[in-house]
Amino acid sequence: MKYKPLPPLEELKEYLDYNPDTGILTWIKKPTNSVKVGQVAGGSKGSHGYIAIQFKGQMYFAHRIAYYMYHGVDPLENLVDHEYGDRSNNRIKDLRLASNAQNQMNHIKLRSDNTSGVIGVSWAKDKKKWGANIQKNGVQKHLGYFTNKEDAIKTRREAEKKYFGRFRRKD
Repeated sequence: MKYKPLPPLEELKEYLDYNPDTGILTWIKKPTNSVKVGQVAGGSKGSHGYIAIQFKGQMYFAHRIAYYMYHGVDPLENLVDHEYGDRSNNRIKDLRLASNAQNQMNHIKLRSDNTSGVIGVSWAKDKKKWGANIQKNGVQKHLGYFTNKEDAIKTRREAEKKYFGRFRRKD
């Protein structure tokens, strides 16, 4: 995904304060007449659940601004990943840079046709068993078939640790 560059850091710091412990951005200077000093910036969540902030006529994701203000580096082409999947949590300890592939490793939304309640585990009608799979770098790996759903889930979780490392989904 291509993101537009963020405004200059000095300009953001002139208008916004970022609290890394709470993840909240607040206005310290009025960017428009409708905004009050001390008001929480953003707050409107788009269809994807991310907090968006309008600044100088452009919309920016709050998590990208937070990362930039704390680290002093525009994430540019990198994604800023919410480690625990909560898109409204912009605490710095929960944000990290990630490639698109790494970001997909902790994907938490189940497909509508999921039968197990767990990503990568599904019922194989023809085998009458639970199947476990994992995908990394676009390559699907079959982990096995299991009589018990719990065994399939356990195998999937172990594979997440092995293949995804620190980017695996946290339960």
